[in-house]
Amino acid sequence: MSVVRVKDGIEFTMIAPGGFRILSAIDQIAAKIGMDLTITSACDGEHSGPNDPHHRGEAYDVRSHDFPDAEKTDFLNSVMTILGWDRFFGFLEAPGTDNEHFHFQVKKGTVYPSS
Repeated sequence: MSVVRVKDGIEFTMIAPGGFRILSAIDQIAAKIGMDLTITSACDGEHSGPNDPHHRGEAYDVRSHDFPDAEKTDFLNSVMTILGWDRFFGFLEAPGTDNEHFHFQVKKGTVYPSS
């Protein structure tokens, strides 16, 4: 059974509706591919300021170093297919560095759910 794990020290002080959607998509893909996935950033850490989607509970990072390079694009596309490219944004951040990770968030300028 594959699960979503959380890196030590990660804080979930707020989870917005879009954040729950992201976490659900990550969990669904973990089960589908049969691999534990690790959240490496939630509401914690240094981001781009107080209005950063991480601090609003609308963005999460997932460890990418556990994936073979050939499977990273498939993972990203699988999560984004569940989320929808029209409402969410995801990419492989800092590829090839020690800080490489998948980043998923509610798309900038978008409100989830729409009213």
